[in-house]
Amino acid sequence: MKKLSVLLVALAALPCLLQAQKLVDKREQATGWYVPVKFIVTAQHAKAKAVSAQVFLDNKLIRELPAPKGKFTLALDLDKQYTVVLAKEGYRTKSVYIDTSIPGQLVQYPAYECTMNLDPADQYTHADPFYLDFPSAIIRWNDEAHGFLPEMEYLKDIQAKMAMLQVQADPR
Repeated sequence: MKKLSVLLVALAALPCLLQAQKLVDKREQATGWYVPVKFIVTAQHAKAKAVSAQVFLDNKLIRELPAPKGKFTLALDLDKQYTVVLAKEGYRTKSVYIDTSIPGQLVQYPAYECTMNLDPADQYTHADPFYLDFPSAIIRWNDEAHGFLPEMEYLKDIQAKMAMLQVQADPR
């Protein structure tokens, strides 16, 4: 009787054991795959406190969260386009656009660490606000780096426009 009980338990556990051994080697075999994005928000290059974040998926607000210490992590679904808007009282709101599309054959990819520095709100008060509404960075998969990176041409262009606005606002 004892042998029969052991045999029945073993047979009952067999499907679980076989399932545990199955490896996911294609993205369509898994559900809920996401890109971890770790945010570190600074204010004037110092630790930021009392930051709030809004997460938009295809321009629709899907989540609001506080970041009391300026740090938080998002789990962004694969093959989607997000905009994350960061705000802190007394500082200019900034956004970052993140495209989580990756090559279809990839099943392993690194998390992305995003450090954003907030500038004082009055830093651009007399400037043309047109470029202030653009994302501070566009993040996409980079095949050469095998990871997520900011689009460097966009980053250089937007930083140049912002520097020009800052000089116009304060022509010392």
